[in-house]
Amino acid sequence: MKSSTLLVILCLQAALVMGIFAAVAKENAVGESKAIDINPGQLKCCTNCNFSFSGLYTCDDVNKDCVPVCKKCVAVQTYSSKTSFKCTDTFLGMCGPKC
Repeated sequence: MKSSTLLVILCLQAALVMGIFAAVAKENAVGESKAIDINPGQLKCCTNCNFSFSGLYTCDDVNKDCVPVCKKCVAVQTYSSKTSFKCTDTFLGMCGPKC
């Protein structure tokens, strides 16, 4: 009788600890969907595409202007010392055709 009572108490404690961990994880938004800001737009074309098996991709093309669909552009130096722009957004879906 005592061993079954002890087993019940241990099971309840385990459930309580798992519930606490689940609440903390939900509050801290642990997970890939919150860690990556996905741009819902679609690029017209992309030559240097980095595609992942999760269905997300980034385009490493360097352009003289920022692409209109891009939310985050960074200035990069090219070999000719001119300032160009690269989109650092993560997109959902397939890469566009090559430019």
